[in-house]
Order: sequence, then structure tokens, then C-alpha cells
Amino acid sequence: MLVSVTVQAQEQSQKVKIASGGHVVHFLPLDLAVALGYFKDEGLDPQITYLKGGTATAQALISKQVDFSTNSIDHAFKAAAQGKDDLRMVVLLNQTPGMVLVVDSKHRNKVNKIADLKGMRLGVTSLGSATHMVLAFLLSQNGVDPDEVTILKVGTSTFPPTLKRGNIDGGIAIEPFTSIMVEQGDAFVLQRLITAEDSQKAFGGPYCLTGILTRQDVIDSQPVLVQKVVNAHVRTLKWIQAHTKEEIATVLSSEVVGSDKVRYIKTLKLLKDFYSPDGKINNIGITNLLEAMQISGMLSKATSIEPEMFFTNQFISSRPPTSIQKNKRNDIKLQSVLQHKWIYVTSIFLFVIVGITTIVIFRRKK
Repeated sequence: MLVSVTVQAQEQSQKVKIASGGHVVHFLPLDLAVALGYFKDEGLDPQITYLKGGTATAQALISKQVDFSTNSIDHAFKAAAQGKDDLRMVVLLNQTPGMVLVVDSKHRNKVNKIADLKGMRLGVTSLGSATHMVLAFLLSQNGVDPDEVTILKVGTSTFPPTLKRGNIDGGIAIEPFTSIMVEQGDAFVLQRLITAEDSQKAFGGPYCLTGILTRQDVIDSQPVLVQKVVNAHVRTLKWIQAHTKEEIATVLSSEVVGSDKVRYIKTLKLLKDFYSPDGKINNIGITNLLEAMQISGMLSKATSIEPEMFFTNQFISSRPPTSIQKNKRNDIKLQSVLQHKWIYVTSIFLFVIVGITTIVIFRRKK
């Protein structure tokens, strides 16, 4: 009976399409949820499409090629400005930007502050991405109009070689590529946006960036599916908090960690404040991001946006049992019933044996 329940659960695994920006630290919770089998525990079979940059993943979600994506919520705001206001963040993954503004080492004597970047060529992962938005914000806050620099799409892992070839003078990079460039002497750090303290300094408080986005039509038509996806990620975020960086790296495949596991572990240790501990989306952090978009010019101040409309914590606060969890509860109930029946039958059997033995002894005495 117990085996048939398990087999039935596996046969009924529901495919869920997710767009991801790749095996980078920002999206570690997704990779880890897959490696730990948490999607499987929820009765899901994740079909993950890896795309380059947040713009591509957001477009895949908007066009309904997928039902979930790893994205910064700024994509929901930009889509709303274009009349597509149905993107929603349902769980937060990163509570700080997790980015670093670096500059080519050859400019060390020339660049001492962000204002000195005027006229330079600066790289971002992709145009319109979160790295682009953060760069534009930092420039604007330091007296540099984003139009006074040349912003180029250079990717993530391709950032270091692009800088080394002299095609860019600096830009927004992510770990571990930032540390690699600095250690090799190719770049220096102008401003970090890794820790909670960094976010406070740059944005005046928390900064909710990347999370899992879906569409309102998915929430309306498949709330159980959304709940399962959220469950898998929240469980993973809590697992991250309870385990060492070494344990995290051990669970992941070489495709995610890369060839240098020591480097990967070192990177995770740098990102101590980076991952949300529980997936809850902070309204202040979302508002700070929206204001950063407006200040940087990535979103017109004339655009009317109500931040709270584009995220929900309902699936984190409620977390009702999914079908797999219900099956597990049923298994436990079944085991309990069987145990009670066994005790009952055994008791009757012993009672009968004792009765027969008593009668036999009584007759012998007579």
C-alpha cells in the first residue's frame, strides 16, 4: 500500500517551466532546490531553460514560454510601464544586489570616485538588466548622467576577458568574477553592493532584488502549483541558513560549482548577507528598488507604479500542504491505523491464549 502511494506520486509529477539566467550565485536557490530534490518532494518536474541575462528570462515569462523565472522585480515594473502589468514576485531570493562596481586597474590613478567614470565604457550583464539599472542609479546619485557614459552588454563570465582586452573600462560585475579580476590585478573595487551595510549605504535601507516571478494568470489558475514552487524555494533558503558553504558546494554538481570548488566556497562566504533567510518580500526593499529605477532614469517618474501590486507573500505565510505532503500525511495515518489494528489483534490473540491456558490448568487440577 505504501509503495503504491509513492509510485503514484512519482507518476503524477507535474512539469513546471522555469527560465533562469544561468548557474550564477544569484540563482543558487533554484539550482540547490533541484539538487536537494525539493521540487520532486512537491510532486514537480522542473523544466529549466537557461538564458543569458534578466531581460531574456523576463521576456520568456511575459510571452508565456515559461510560467516562472528568476528575475529582479524591476522587470515587472518595466513591463507595467509598457502596459503589461501582470508580473508578480512570489518569493525573494536575494536581499542585496550582490554586485560590485569595478574599474580597470590602469585607471587606478585617474578614478577615485564614481563621478570620475564620466566618458568611460562600462559593462553590464545585459542592457535593461538589474546590473544596468544599478549602474545607472549609482551614476545618477553621483552626478553622472547615464548618457555621459557608454554602457555595453558583456555578460557575466565574459566580463573579465572583455575588461582585459580593453573593450571596457569597468562596470558592474558579480562574484566570483569580481574577486578573480581583483586578485589577478586586472581591476579594483570602486563600490561593493554585497552586504546589508552596503545596501544601507547605497540605497538607504534594504534592497529586494532577485526572486521568483510568475504571472497573475498563473496565480489565479494554478495557485497550488505556485504554492509548490514557493515551498521548494523557501525550504531551500532555510537549508542554506542551516548549512556550511562547504556543505552547499558538496551538494551541487560541477556544472553549477565549476572546476574550482575552493573558489566557489570562497565566493559563498563573501555573500553572507546575500540570500533571504525565509523568502519574505520586504515592502521597503521593493520601494527602494523602484525609487532607484526612477532616480536612474530607467523608469519615468511620471509612470504610476504601486509597488505592493507586484509582489505577494501569501504563499509564504500560508504554506498549505501540497498533494505530496498530503500523501505523506496519509501514509503516516495509514501506518498509525495498521499499528493500532496490529496491537488490537495481538491483544485478542494473547487474551485467547491466556484463556485457553487457564481452562487447561483448571481441568488438570480437577
